[in-house]
Amino acid sequence: MVMKNFLLGLSKFVLGIILAMLVVSLAGLSMARYFMTRLAEPPERPTYDNDLPETPPDAAEPPADSPAATETPETEADETLAEGAYRAVVTQPVGLIVRAGPGPDYEQIGGLEYQASVVILSEDSGWLEVQLSGGQEGWIKEGNVAEE
Repeated sequence: MVMKNFLLGLSKFVLGIILAMLVVSLAGLSMARYFMTRLAEPPERPTYDNDLPETPPDAAEPPADSPAATETPETEADETLAEGAYRAVVTQPVGLIVRAGPGPDYEQIGGLEYQASVVILSEDSGWLEVQLSGGQEGWIKEGNVAEE
């Protein structure tokens, strides 16, 4: 009888240890899944007091008597694109590197932020020639923009 009680107690102890390990493992897996899904979204970009404003200040406007002052924003937006060119927006969440030529060996000349608007001028073996908002031209890797 003593041996039977000992084996019964031992089996309960082993079963308890197995169940505890199973519960701890499931809790760990669910915690890992929670953090993996939370980290899948990029966080909002922090802003700091010394950041440059997103829009140029009013002081940068041309003098009232210059020809550029008579242009309205509507005429700038309605400018015609060269044949084969189209507008696109950056879809890569981390942004893009703008290079001087179509390939990773060319010099980095700038960058584009997520959802920045560009004009695609041409394509060359997996690379896109783009014109930035300031008129500068460069190359970005194909597949990271969507047509507007």
